[in-house]
Amino acid sequence: MESVAGKQNITIIDVAQKAGLSSATAGRVLGGYGNVSEKARLKVMKAAKELGYMPNAIAQSMKSQVTKTIGVLVGNIANPFFSEIIHSIEVKGAEAGYSVIIANTGEDIDEEVKAIKTLYAKRIDGLIIATAQPNDMILDASKKRLYAGDVPVVYIDRELLNVNELIIKADNFSGSYEATRYLIQKGHENIGLIASIFTSTMYERIDGYKKALSDAGMPCHKEYIKIGSTASVEEGNRFTKELLAQSAELTALFVLNNITCTGALLALREMNKKIGRDISFIAWDDFELAKILDPPLTTVTQDPKKMGELAAEKLFEKINAKRENKEWFGESTIVLKTQMIERQSCRDINLLK
Repeated sequence: MESVAGKQNITIIDVAQKAGLSSATAGRVLGGYGNVSEKARLKVMKAAKELGYMPNAIAQSMKSQVTKTIGVLVGNIANPFFSEIIHSIEVKGAEAGYSVIIANTGEDIDEEVKAIKTLYAKRIDGLIIATAQPNDMILDASKKRLYAGDVPVVYIDRELLNVNELIIKADNFSGSYEATRYLIQKGHENIGLIASIFTSTMYERIDGYKKALSDAGMPCHKEYIKIGSTASVEEGNRFTKELLAQSAELTALFVLNNITCTGALLALREMNKKIGRDISFIAWDDFELAKILDPPLTTVTQDPKKMGELAAEKLFEKINAKRENKEWFGESTIVLKTQMIERQSCRDINLLK
């Protein structure tokens, strides 16, 4: 006869028999509900440990309506910015006992909608979204219900105009304004701007660029601005070549995405343009190579680690509030400061005048 300890699937009944208690008592202890004496609790936990009892997570979630799983939806998991956000969310999730399901949409709106529906079908407890929807997109009623969610939702980096959910983002406007003003102070009047997909994030950065020019009494030339359909090395390469071919008077480039930046750097090398001599250059997002390139790049840095940590913490707060049938009274917007790191990629052309 096979012993209980030799069974592949240990049940609550087995644990109860070993502890010498009823299965109802064992169920309350292992399920974490109801009133049980400390003596009984210790007996059940000791028996469960000796038998190697593992609770059925699926069964538990069906009873409690809690899966201890959250979804994270991003446009491009290959982007180091999003990779770091995801990692920090996973760390916070593990600390809180949550599993994390990642959905990568490739910055495709249709794929994003499908991914959200798929995540809901998996009965996630909450959702963190970095949307690919355009900044000016006004969602219809059905889409709004989808993006507002039947579960707690937190937006990161990018927001939607008519979705009333918490957004955690960098101070894109101020970061871009500061970088553009820095170039202006170094005597640059013709500054090219390369942006990627037109989300709220890019809109704010472009706005900061335009405001810095306006405050300096300088015109904003539309032909100096390139906005891509996605964030890609190919578009960064092509836009850089187009800008410098069409506007030879440009003395500086400001690139608003780290993947697009790679393409811009490749284009400058292919065109034999020396950064800091032939063209000044600022990149959005600091990255390891920026420090060791020749010359090292001036960058605007944000804090994806902090963004991910806050997103997870706030989502768990919202999940807990919903579980307790309470309203969550947290912030509607959290804006994290950016920082410009000055290196040697920007020439002071005041010295040439």
